[in-house]
Amino acid sequence: MTPTIHEAALRLLARRAFSRRELAERLARKEYPAAAVTAELARLERAGLLDEDELARSIRREHLRQGKGRWAIAGALRRRGVEPSAAARVLGDLAPEEVAEALAGAAAKAMAKHPLWRELPRERAKVVRYLLARGFDAAEVQRLVGHALDEENDAGQTFDSGDP
Repeated sequence: MTPTIHEAALRLLARRAFSRRELAERLARKEYPAAAVTAELARLERAGLLDEDELARSIRREHLRQGKGRWAIAGALRRRGVEPSAAARVLGDLAPEEVAEALAGAAAKAMAKHPLWRELPRERAKVVRYLLARGFDAAEVQRLVGHALDEENDAGQTFDSGDP
């Protein structure tokens, strides 16, 4: 016996959260009529079971926890079909401290993997590429790497007091 559209939707949502677009595509693949899909999506939204803003916040939290930046989050939101207005709200609420914390975590991992990054430009380039590939802004990456190099240079300097 074929499940009702409501049963099918609830089974899908029991596994994970879906965007409106993702759920509509899944239900359409199961050959439910377009009008029934639209009505079911509205029903699920009214019941609070389909919430684009909450899904977008969840995606943001997960990507930050994984050490990914703003561009990676924006790409994930697009791929998951989150409504542009919800994506814009979530990205607009992204605090600089959250991004800085994710960047610091990702940088620590990359720098540990490439311990000679300070001495060898090739190794430093690998660290920078890794951070850029994780969706961090180039200016943020450059600032972090430059700051880390400056700290090391400052720590290695000795100051002459001027006394012979």
